Amino acid sequence: MAERTAPEVSGKRLLRHSLASLVDQALLSGLNFALGLVLIRLATKESYGLYSQMYVAGIFASTVLESLITGPLTTIAPGKTESQRAHLIACLHRFQWQLSGLLAILFGIASIAVGHYAGVPESLPALGLAFAIYVFANALREYQRSLNFIEGLPRRVLRIDLAYALAVAAGVALLMATGHFTVPGILLVLGLANAVGFWRNAGARPVAAPPSVQEQRAAIADMWRRGRWALPGALVAWATNYSYLYLAAASLGVAASAELNASRLLLMPISLSVMAWSRIARPMASRLFSARDWKRLDRLAWVSVAGIEIVTVLYVSLLWLALPWLEAHVLGAKYQGVEPMVLAWGIYFAINAARSIGSSLLTSNDQYRLLLTSGVACLVVMLVCAALFIPLYGAWGAILALIVVEVFDCILIWAFFLPRVRRNASLAGT
Repeated sequence: MAERTAPEVSGKRLLRHSLASLVDQALLSGLNFALGLVLIRLATKESYGLYSQMYVAGIFASTVLESLITGPLTTIAPGKTESQRAHLIACLHRFQWQLSGLLAILFGIASIAVGHYAGVPESLPALGLAFAIYVFANALREYQRSLNFIEGLPRRVLRIDLAYALAVAAGVALLMATGHFTVPGILLVLGLANAVGFWRNAGARPVAAPPSVQEQRAAIADMWRRGRWALPGALVAWATNYSYLYLAAASLGVAASAELNASRLLLMPISLSVMAWSRIARPMASRLFSARDWKRLDRLAWVSVAGIEIVTVLYVSLLWLALPWLEAHVLGAKYQGVEPMVLAWGIYFAINAARSIGSSLLTSNDQYRLLLTSGVACLVVMLVCAALFIPLYGAWGAILALIVVEVFDCILIWAFFLPRVRRNASLAGT
């Protein structure tokens, strides 16, 4: 009997897996939202601003691993048979652990150095150690999640994240009960919870024979052929999307970054919905690109954009109606008057959702060079807009700069890059 490759594309499968992934992302969104609200209520603006910057730095570390391993693997693996996929994953196992450990050490040291320079009031050794543990454990859990998405097993991902969420809830409750509700304490809890999620659900994939050193090096080289373009593009995209937090803190103070993050936090379910779609649809889009099935690819793209935009409009409308209650009973007096920021973030996320889907389609077709070109152009636009708008409009200016960048990138991807990729693929097939 012939071995099966990655799951076939079908509307029912996409819907079923998307629902499981949405439940998973709803769980993570609710967890992050609840933790953010607890910090907003109990921590000072300075502490919450520090946590926000550390969390975004953690995203930076995840971006590196995604670019070098899981991103290229998601592009390559769906077209392989089960045994080929298992062998490829086995070849990357040691490299993934080594890279995760190296990043954890580097980011732990960097957090101590930056904290010393910025005069952070927290214990710097505790902050560095907790952040290193968080980066390492989060990398392991995210890798495990990605492998299960590649295999078309979103319900297994849900089990991983359920164990993670329960561990976070228990750890935060313990910190609050013992009076250790500090940024290092929260980072340590997140790191240990990631480890619980990983170890509880990690399982070895059977391979016919352990890979040789030569096979491991060949697999890493195959990842690097894509990663060398994906990494700079992803890092540039990270700088475009998150540098506003550091620029605002540098220009306006850490409290400004806390206000920006508090208002953005309320809109994060939209971003997580897009991520849920991407995890499920990217392997499918890779297969459709390989088959040059433009009709189904178009349907996947436009149905996805329409669905996400409908979700965005409904969510922002409900949030807008609930804001007076949230300000009075949840956000508190420290964050009064964030309604305009929430509306501005709603506009940003509506544009960002459509842009993110276009970027995922380019990634599915191995178009890392185009994404790097797009990222560099967007970073330049972002820095120029931030330099102009933040001094003029304060925290508002940071959001306005992001909106301008998203509009620019959305036009670039949907009007120029995706049509170009299709034309080139069609010509290559004739």
